[in-house]
Amino acid sequence: MIRSSAGLSIGLSALFLLQTAGCSKRAVENPFQYSFIKPLHLKQVPDKPYSGYKAFYVLTEDFEPLAESAPDLEAIRDVLKFASDLSAQYHVPWTHFVDVNALYPAFLADDPQLKLQGLGMMADLTRMSVAQDDIELHLHGPLNRQLLDYVRAEEKLRIRTSEVDESQPYRQRRSFFFQSYYHEGYRELVTSLSYAKKLLERHLLDDKKQILAFRPGGWDHGDTQQDTLLYFHALSDSGLVANSGLATGRFGSADFRVGSDPGHNFAAVTIGDHRITEISPTAGPGGYVNPVLPNDLAKLANAVSDEMPIIVSVYHLSALQKTKAENAKPPRSDADLQLERDTLNRHFKTVADLAAARVLYPITIRDLLTIISEQQPEQASSK
Repeated sequence: MIRSSAGLSIGLSALFLLQTAGCSKRAVENPFQYSFIKPLHLKQVPDKPYSGYKAFYVLTEDFEPLAESAPDLEAIRDVLKFASDLSAQYHVPWTHFVDVNALYPAFLADDPQLKLQGLGMMADLTRMSVAQDDIELHLHGPLNRQLLDYVRAEEKLRIRTSEVDESQPYRQRRSFFFQSYYHEGYRELVTSLSYAKKLLERHLLDDKKQILAFRPGGWDHGDTQQDTLLYFHALSDSGLVANSGLATGRFGSADFRVGSDPGHNFAAVTIGDHRITEISPTAGPGGYVNPVLPNDLAKLANAVSDEMPIIVSVYHLSALQKTKAENAKPPRSDADLQLERDTLNRHFKTVADLAAARVLYPITIRDLLTIISEQQPEQASSK
């Protein structure tokens, strides 16, 4: 059952009045400082597999490939094999935040070859999750209406409506949060999350595991306390227990920044009597730590003392896929793609070397959440 929290509408309305009562130009807000978001810290624990390491390292990727033709999907399947081979060779797992709308061809494509490649791509992801990787949820907008109808035919979920649909005017932003909530309302926000979660559990995880974490497409959950509170209410109502995508500043502005520094990108979010664990990307050059950027991982691992920081990097495997020209830029050449592969390979080797030196402990989001629940059981969600 999907449930809503009592008093949500009143609380959001009060926040809105407080924020609009002052001058029109307000200071940039940092969600890590909101009263309902409490910074957390992990410590060294003896006799654990990670004992003696300096930091956890979580390699994530937003899986959102171009999926318009059978060759498109054939290309991304080759990329998935490359990524899987890197994990197997260097013992560094991926956490794949899968954009459910990219799976459309596997279910509803008219072209039989496109559908076949789509099913193969899903089988590849399932195989990787069984071997060493993790699968979690990603969306850039509402769940595709046809996909929603498809998964509704398999299982009807109960969605409760909260009375917050008209609390703010719609703002034109291309992000999961704004498209889903401001355009379609809170119920549709929760509906997209709930059914997208169920689709991945049924078809990629075979109902053996639950989807635990979400990452918002566009890195945009709003830039006010009201927006952020509403966003986490929707995650809670959808049965999710973790998020990886808090950003500070106003989207599209110079002050916009994804994630936070090591030791400050991990928090417990209180939503009623539930908790959501925030494991944000680690801030770095380009907005966040990226495997193809020259980040000094050893330095990040030693950035804080008396705790084990969590370094979360972000990548897009579609960067290894030759796509159509975008924004008048020429498509990437074979040489460019090979350079990207070589750079990613060097990154894996660097992580493996740091793991051998007991600096980095490579881990998935799912495994990390298990460690968090062991160290801080009071922060574990009751869902």
